[in-house]
Amino acid sequence: AGCGGGSGGAVAGRPPTATANPQDASTAGIYKGSFTSTTTAQSAPVIAMVGPDGQTTWMSTDGRVWSGAMPMTGAHFELSLMGRTYAGATFPDGSMAGAWTMNVDHAAGEMSGHFTGTGDAGNFRLMLSSMWKRPASLSTLAGVYTRSTWSGYTMTLTVGTDGQMLATDSRGCTFSGAVSVPDAMRNLYAITATVTNCGTLDGAYAGQGTLLDADAMRDWMNAMHPLEQGGHTHGSMTMGGGMGGGTGGGMGGTTYNTVPSGISNLFMFVL
Repeated sequence: AGCGGGSGGAVAGRPPTATANPQDASTAGIYKGSFTSTTTAQSAPVIAMVGPDGQTTWMSTDGRVWSGAMPMTGAHFELSLMGRTYAGATFPDGSMAGAWTMNVDHAAGEMSGHFTGTGDAGNFRLMLSSMWKRPASLSTLAGVYTRSTWSGYTMTLTVGTDGQMLATDSRGCTFSGAVSVPDAMRNLYAITATVTNCGTLDGAYAGQGTLLDADAMRDWMNAMHPLEQGGHTHGSMTMGGGMGGGTGGGMGGTTYNTVPSGISNLFMFVL
């Protein structure tokens, strides 16, 4: 295709270049928002990660996760995702997993639309996070991350500068694997891991993660479901030992996760 000045142009012997439609911008990004079920009348915050290859994983504070492939561009499209929920919970149709359909309206910096699946239906709206535009590297991510909840659950995850990852939790579960960087200019990490010593959860997993600011995500962390224990479905790990206490927020005023202050110290991931 030819290239020209301001509003497009042409090169001899070639067709005019079409003016770019901002609604057709890349869907890749880290999005934060919420969904509201018209079936249950409940709402929950959602984080969605979309890689440069269209692979996407979503997670909500009430313990649901979704995964699948998304078109890399487009203003309107239908998205098919596999939805799962934490052990001991079910979707409205009584299942723990099933297919979901998202009818998505996409414009630069925003996704919204309607969902159906596993007996549930409703609406969602997600906004692109400015933290998406930060560069990613294994040296930036490397460190020791910890997590604890009000119920006494704890988890420690170590990421090396070579991308090797090892985590253990207070139930005895272990997962080991590797982290890689799909795009050094964007704040997204690809994860592969094997879970052992965790009963029916043992197996091989793949997922995504992003290094965010605990300050910016305090509302999301405070709202995470008290039964959600992280690691094998979705989790949030804070850097270093300065865990702090958190200050109230969501679900009856109880802080379910210890959330410190800081920037680039919260590793949120989905497996």
